[in-house]
Amino acid sequence: MRIRLKERRPETTDVMSFIFDLGGKQLEYRPGQILHYELDTPAFHDERGNNRHFTISSSPTEEGIVMFTTRIRGSGFKETLRQAPVGYELTCETPEGEFILRQGETRIRHVFIAGGIGITPYRSILRYAADMNEPLNVLMLYFNRSSADIIFRRELESIALQMPQFSLVNVLTEPEKGWKGEHGKLGETILRKWIPDPGGLSFWVSGSPGMVSTCRELLELIGVKEQNIRTERFMGY
Repeated sequence: MRIRLKERRPETTDVMSFIFDLGGKQLEYRPGQILHYELDTPAFHDERGNNRHFTISSSPTEEGIVMFTTRIRGSGFKETLRQAPVGYELTCETPEGEFILRQGETRIRHVFIAGGIGITPYRSILRYAADMNEPLNVLMLYFNRSSADIIFRRELESIALQMPQFSLVNVLTEPEKGWKGEHGKLGETILRKWIPDPGGLSFWVSGSPGMVSTCRELLELIGVKEQNIRTERFMGY
């Protein structure tokens, strides 16, 4: 499918959302899935070539567009899109991925754990649930260095007000003076504090490969069964 760049939206100092117009066509996807993109001719050299895949950060309820959100870090692919004019065309393929809510899972309690850019699939899932008035029962632990690094902060706080069963806990590893929220590193202590009884809960972990591996080990340490953990790794490109 051919899509066109509609808007670029800075989320933090080094994170940007790219919003694409579908041109009246339908792109069917499940919240939490990924999408492959291909540039015709990159304007900047990229050793990885002209193809990338990103988690879809928009929701199917946001009609007519698709969006991905990423860190801007020296990639020729990203730099091409960062400097491209509105209307710039590229190609996207069929969405895929299993980091999604399955049938009947709105009836159970979920724990979403995210680190940094790993928030993107959750934004799609939560935006969809809020828009569709789904009774999604979620505790989210979102780890960042400082409050300035919290992606989608205002929107997540707004969704938390809209969805009474959604509890948002922003956790800062290097909180600035005056921060009144949770702080600390991802570890056994903080997990046990917020998840005193992991029985019967469904755990989701999204972030860098190191963060995901560490979190999986910690969850198993506090008694979470392997089959109750699903993960999404962001490779940092």
